[in-house]
Amino acid sequence: MNLHLDHDSHTPLYEQIASQVRALIAADRIRVGDRLPPSRVLAGELKVHRTTISNAYAELEADGLIGPHVGRGTFVTARPAAAEPARAAPDAGLPPLFWEALMVEEPHTDRLHEFHQYPSRPDTISFAYALPDSDMFPLEAIRRSVDRVFRKEGPSLLQLGERLGYEPLRKYLAGRMRASGILRADDEILITNGCQQSLDLIDRTLVASGDAVAIENPTYPGALSVFLRKDTRVIGVPVSERGVEIAALEEVLAHQRVKLIYSVPNFQNPTGVTLQVAERRRLIQLARRYRVPIIEDDIYGDLHFDGPALPPLKALDQDGLVIYSSSISKMGFPGLRIGWVVAPRPLVERLSVRKQSCDLHANLLAQATIYELARQGLLEKHLKRIRKTYAERRDAMLQALEEHFPGEACWRKPSGGMAIWVELPDGIDASALLDVAKEGGVIFSPGAHFYVGPPRANTMRLTFTTTGIPQIREGVRRLGAALKRIMKSHRARGNGTPQPGRRNAALV
Repeated sequence: MNLHLDHDSHTPLYEQIASQVRALIAADRIRVGDRLPPSRVLAGELKVHRTTISNAYAELEADGLIGPHVGRGTFVTARPAAAEPARAAPDAGLPPLFWEALMVEEPHTDRLHEFHQYPSRPDTISFAYALPDSDMFPLEAIRRSVDRVFRKEGPSLLQLGERLGYEPLRKYLAGRMRASGILRADDEILITNGCQQSLDLIDRTLVASGDAVAIENPTYPGALSVFLRKDTRVIGVPVSERGVEIAALEEVLAHQRVKLIYSVPNFQNPTGVTLQVAERRRLIQLARRYRVPIIEDDIYGDLHFDGPALPPLKALDQDGLVIYSSSISKMGFPGLRIGWVVAPRPLVERLSVRKQSCDLHANLLAQATIYELARQGLLEKHLKRIRKTYAERRDAMLQALEEHFPGEACWRKPSGGMAIWVELPDGIDASALLDVAKEGGVIFSPGAHFYVGPPRANTMRLTFTTTGIPQIREGVRRLGAALKRIMKSHRARGNGTPQPGRRNAALV
């Protein structure tokens, strides 16, 4: 058969084949009783997959034009009715659908997309993403846990589950939260698909069009992508070395009708600073005075390295104003997408209804696996291991920064978390440094991603969790060399000597 395929056409190849064979039969160039080429042979002639030919033959058979004969092949059985012209391809003459015209406009939803779009070479040293080290995943323990829960509960885990989450995991979390002083008598726990979904559900449940949300500045880009999605008024509150500036927040609450406060009190993303106990109490008092709920994003809370853990905001809250959110993503397993919200029952009930409209419930097998790891003590064992390793990597990065970065740059030692926030000399753009660093095989996150409103261009976040100590040292060495070249060029252009960053100033 003399068939011609247009691989650039929007018409599927099997439709092109079926249409042309149909036309050949109608024109009597292929006659009733003629044997069609085997799918394997025709696929070879046309240089397409054999499945493409099979699909084309299935179309013609459905029209009653061809049929198989066992052991002999496929034959033409009829001609198209005289009154029925050969079918044109369904989209013949039509342009492709312009999907962009149908999409609802949601400004700022590209925050996370842009944040995760750093192209790099395979050998690039990455300080860009706040993720756990995949090499430290206890794969064998997870595999055994999956086997155990599947043997015990396989059929039920493949069915629909409870909307609040897998009951054994919720009871385990309740015990853990109660021991930390987080769970109040009138609170409930909702299992979600990670902290990002938790934020999304809270936003959709509590924040209406035109409402104001007070948020730390700089902050987590995922929170910005949620709260900037509609015409919410997002008010950035400065962050200093002691955490969110309480006096600045009080000024906002005194002059604005704020619906929610978003805070990361432990090892704040991106700055790594920790809100001290006195400031935590002041924050709770402000929320109580102005009757504004607080979202406490405690995703890094388990990653404390130095000294005792500070009490969560939720543990200091006597009035039920704090909505507590956490997940297992930073302690070890972001791919399993397990998070949780602790809040008063009426709110959790509404959040669960909202969640059901999205995905019915979180993944049951993942929840059961995490519970099995926790039940055997393996989750806590893994947590102790990564705390030790990450603390060593943090210290290695701090030492490398001291050795290789110019004296005009400054940073603070975080007592936990995953990253170090670096302030470059005034006049040095971290995004320009990234462009140079990528050529040398290093990437990081410029501070511009993290700000509400105009960013401080001379800031950057370096994560220390995804790479080993030798890579950390080499990556910081390369970064320091690139930074010194940029500073030298800056001076050569007559822009003066870059001024040191302000070590004790607010971070906005």
